[in-house]
Amino acid sequence: MDNTLITSNNEISPGVNAAIKNYVQNGGIFVLASARPPLGMRDLVEQLDCGALIICLNGALILQSSSDDAQTRTLFEQSMEPNVLTTILTINQSQHLSLSINVFARQKWLVQKSDYWVQQEEDITGAKATIAPFEQQLGTAQQPIHKILCMGQPEEISILEQQLEKFPQLHLSYQRSKPTYLEIVDASVSKMKAIEKVAEFTKTSLSQTMAIGDGENDLPMIKDTGIGIAVANSFPKVKAVADHVVSSNNDDGVAEALRKYTNMD
Repeated sequence: MDNTLITSNNEISPGVNAAIKNYVQNGGIFVLASARPPLGMRDLVEQLDCGALIICLNGALILQSSSDDAQTRTLFEQSMEPNVLTTILTINQSQHLSLSINVFARQKWLVQKSDYWVQQEEDITGAKATIAPFEQQLGTAQQPIHKILCMGQPEEISILEQQLEKFPQLHLSYQRSKPTYLEIVDASVSKMKAIEKVAEFTKTSLSQTMAIGDGENDLPMIKDTGIGIAVANSFPKVKAVADHVVSSNNDDGVAEALRKYTNMD
């Protein structure tokens, strides 16, 4: 979604909106896949009115939404190992980092304090974080964590990555969705794995799937879906594995991909 579907002004352009609606009206299945939590996707789901399936938290949570939020079904979820949060908090303190640590547990967004990064993410997503001390049971089976987002200066993000390499037992996968964002999930989680589950649910062959993205967390799905599309503003390594590169998120790249590669007018 961010930097792919929506513009730098956090809007869906009229051209992209029209192309998606046309694609769905012609029988296509359009699934939003994002690192965002469900609350940060709701407005765009309603605006696009493109279907009920959404992939959240980089694939750690797949929901089937409805017009009534109370009826939203969880089709798949994958939490992280215990002690992940404690380890990250310890690294942040011991390395004298000032990272903003954000915890996503199902549909909750939890932070210990508001800061520049939290406020920026609230502005981008339209969702609001819950500010409170992290509870002791957070990360256990009683209150599982599905994703941790660490935000901060690129050099501090690099230090965190280097430190996390020392803890293979935590079974983590972590990629940057932008230079200042590190998305951390269980190692079994990816947008591609989520697409496989959605394809199974909708009885769609993987060869008939297409993925459009821009960031490192999009690499698996762009590499392994039927057609992988990178927008022009993508990371270089994303463009390197894509089958095609289309215009940027600010120039209706998603609309271009739908027109060119789905055979739908």
